[in-house]
Amino acid sequence: ESTTDLTIQKHRQELDDLGYTILHDVLTPEQVEEAIAALKVTYAEDRATEHEPGTLRTHNLSARAEVFREMLQVPLVMDCLAYLLGDDYILCDSGGRSPKPGMKAQGLHRDGDDFMPNPPYNVHAVVPTFAQSLFALSEFTAESGATRFVPASHNKEMDSATIPPEEERQFICKPGACLIYDGRLLHGGAPNNTDEYRYAVLNFHCRARMKPFCDHTRSIPRDIVEAASPTMRRLWGFECQSAWEESPRNYKIIEVTGAKPRFEYRGKAADKENE
Repeated sequence: ESTTDLTIQKHRQELDDLGYTILHDVLTPEQVEEAIAALKVTYAEDRATEHEPGTLRTHNLSARAEVFREMLQVPLVMDCLAYLLGDDYILCDSGGRSPKPGMKAQGLHRDGDDFMPNPPYNVHAVVPTFAQSLFALSEFTAESGATRFVPASHNKEMDSATIPPEEERQFICKPGACLIYDGRLLHGGAPNNTDEYRYAVLNFHCRARMKPFCDHTRSIPRDIVEAASPTMRRLWGFECQSAWEESPRNYKIIEVTGAKPRFEYRGKAADKENE
């Protein structure tokens, strides 16, 4: 087996056993610098939400800068997410989270649906339904509040309030690393005890059958969609749209070059051919 195959197997095994895996150096220093600059522009445009006071938050980053779209298409990141959610997984939302100096800790929580344990059959065809790819743009340290999590909590019914601190681990890393985790993994930000913001991008992903947080098929500017790769269009959901009936038996989807419907409704001409 090649080194690449062994690496992929290692990450998949960690996702199964631990509910997370860490990928180092998936972004170049230039990409990290570009992403931070783009985040700052987004925050300055008054696009930061009030979702979490004490932290700059924003959404729909894949519509804002090419570097955010590059993150979503890193091959090893995509392999890990496809392993969890199926090859046709889509983007739920791409957002920034930048805790301010002095920001307190988040409570431990799970992302997405209510907790569901793995069934005893074909696990990845059923759960998880959501997964996250967290890209560190700053150095993540204990002092700066690196994301903490509880290994293997993705498949255990646990009360987050009763988990002792010694069972937690932290995502300690250099800029450019990525934490991939099952949405059921208990996790949360730690307090930022430094005098600097901690920059990160959180990409939330879901199975193709799920309804994403952002309606990318209507919120991404058309020129960006037309210039994007087929992979990016798939992640935005252009291949799992609901068809609408323009006229009897003539089904259409949102019309974007290169987009494909999940089910091929061919319309009147095809019906006549089959009469």
